[in-house]
Amino acid sequence: MLKRRSLFKSAALLPLLYVPRVFAGDGGEWNENVDVLVFGGGMAGLTAAISARQSGAKKVLLLEKAPFLGGHSVMSGAGYYIGGTDIQKNAGIDDSLAINWKDAVERGTAANRFIKRDTAVARQVYEKGVDTMKWLQSLGVKFTDKPVQGIGNRKRVHYIAPGYKKGSPELIKALKKAAEENGVNIRTNTQLVSLIQKSHEFGAPVIGAVVRENGKTLRIKAAGGVILATGGFANGLEMVKRYHSYLKDVPSLGSKMNVGDGIKAATDIGAQMIIETNGFGMNMLFVGTHKGQSMGLPLTEAPIIVVNKEGQRFQDESRGYLACTHKMVEKGYKVAYWIFDHKTFEKFRSGCLKPLFETEVVHEYPTLEALAKGEGISPKGLLSTVSDYNEDVQKGKDRNFGRSKLLQTISGGPFYAFEAEPRIYTSYSGLEINTNAQVMDTRGKAIPGLYAAGDVTGHLGYQANLGGGGISGLSMAAVYGRIAGAQAAKH
Repeated sequence: MLKRRSLFKSAALLPLLYVPRVFAGDGGEWNENVDVLVFGGGMAGLTAAISARQSGAKKVLLLEKAPFLGGHSVMSGAGYYIGGTDIQKNAGIDDSLAINWKDAVERGTAANRFIKRDTAVARQVYEKGVDTMKWLQSLGVKFTDKPVQGIGNRKRVHYIAPGYKKGSPELIKALKKAAEENGVNIRTNTQLVSLIQKSHEFGAPVIGAVVRENGKTLRIKAAGGVILATGGFANGLEMVKRYHSYLKDVPSLGSKMNVGDGIKAATDIGAQMIIETNGFGMNMLFVGTHKGQSMGLPLTEAPIIVVNKEGQRFQDESRGYLACTHKMVEKGYKVAYWIFDHKTFEKFRSGCLKPLFETEVVHEYPTLEALAKGEGISPKGLLSTVSDYNEDVQKGKDRNFGRSKLLQTISGGPFYAFEAEPRIYTSYSGLEINTNAQVMDTRGKAIPGLYAAGDVTGHLGYQANLGGGGISGLSMAAVYGRIAGAQAAKH
């Protein structure tokens, strides 16, 4: 892990290259000709490249600017969210497309009072996510046999084997092998500089790209089109300041590669960007202050409360890490503490809490007073909070935040505390696409020859004001990566 992190840090030194818009008629020879050109070596890019080859494209080139494949996907929690799978059925979970979609719409409407945009783009992930999962399995990707609970009304989180976080490198390994077996040409240390259009006309077809490789600037022609799978802008400070300024001082945990270069290249030629503001804007996780490991899902699976330095709760914890971390930023809290007791530890120690104890520092205390002293939390505040919370649990109603899930008293020592801070993980704003994965321009028209998938398009569900938990970054990336590759191969 340390070695991988050091690679990310070194790669962060790559400049965000920029040249003015490039047109075919402006002169310059083509250095290389391909059928489909893919930028990005994560889930979206690899699935797009494989799909293009399987759909008939003879020459598919995948370029990754890092020295290795993986992108943001290799840093993910390895959770493929979707409803209605055979794995769910075998685990005794009653779920379907209809149930998953209804849950997303109802929770989105309850939170935002309206559905903001046409839902067709997001809906397609719900519709094709199960079939795409089977396709991934045919490519050698393996999933665990027990889905877990996320923010939704069913257990829809399908971890890539062997499980949480550990499955992410296995995903990239399997897809890299599948890509090579399907004849995809993969090159690393190659950076997108700009897109090349057929003419000066606004909305003119994209026919290639300018790249920087081994110190040389090259022009690559793509007969079928260019697919952007370059990730978001979790580490693009200027973009964070511009689009989500309230998060500008929050450190990032996301891939150092994700600085928004694909978004910039596309918007430079008139692509439309959707700024996600009615959901969370950017994905944030809890990150342990001791070892820097990210944590999230236990909040939606185990009866845990989260408090600030004053010992006060500030959110319905069962809403998940997103709601809690964004509330921390809103309130100006630098750190927070997950608090749970021995009952929770015994019940979940081999389940959702296992990664927490394996990868982070969790302190054990005989009493709540000792916990407060050891963690630097106000003893009076914590004891008052736990007393009120326990009383509310007995009554079945949370007086402060209306929490109705995972209600259990915090009463049996020893007690446990995990100190964490919020960090940006991914961006939910991104390039607008249609159901064919074509990038849209500012007039609402598709730009011929330009496709996008993955984090570069943001969170498709939140952009439409749907409730989260029905689909995830990996499922969105795979569904639209597959579509983008097939569409580019046709042209």
